[in-house]
Amino acid sequence: MSNELCRSIVDLDPGIRFAGVVSRSGEMKFFAYRNDVKPLLTDDEANLSTLQSIARVITRETFENKLGKALYSITVYENVKRATIPMQNADKDILALSFDTTARPGPIITKKILPLLKIAIGSKHIED
Repeated sequence: MSNELCRSIVDLDPGIRFAGVVSRSGEMKFFAYRNDVKPLLTDDEANLSTLQSIARVITRETFENKLGKALYSITVYENVKRATIPMQNADKDILALSFDTTARPGPIITKKILPLLKIAIGSKHIED
């Protein structure tokens, strides 16, 4: 995986603002912004937000044995929509995404991003 994967994800839909691959320790491994995007958070705020997102992803794993694996999660804010996708690569990285407020992240994720990830990382749990 690389910045090219993140760029490919951002280029899938004009409503995608940002895509980043984050390690479970909070390291932003790879990322890409849409060309016209100005980040809403400072670097420090973005780092804190990333750590909070990782904690939520890990918390959701508590009931995976009964509910199944979380495929993705979306949070809608007044100024942006954000999503996380647990990646099924060897490092169990997390794909962090942001969308314009007018975007429809559910269909973008299920019809565009998950199929791309399935090809890119060969995940067995990511469904069409």
